[in-house]
Amino acid sequence: MSVAMAVASGRADVGLGVLAAAKALRLDFIPVTRERYDIVFPTPLLDDDRMRLLLEIIRSSQFLEQVTAMGGYEVEETGRVVAE
Repeated sequence: MSVAMAVASGRADVGLGVLAAAKALRLDFIPVTRERYDIVFPTPLLDDDRMRLLLEIIRSSQFLEQVTAMGGYEVEETGRVVAE
């Protein structure tokens, strides 16, 4: 968001940032690359109630809809456990 704010305020002409920030400030956006975001934690925490709640939340349709609405984030694999 700080990059988008710098562009919006005129302190910068361009900058590398995310679509969600550009969209929030009504700036033009040209995608350069894709980034993957992972949550990494020790396997025993899969049995922790707090981690189960986190996974439940990020798998929920409400969360996925909100992330999608921000723009620039893919949610097809959100909440998927990759390795144990």
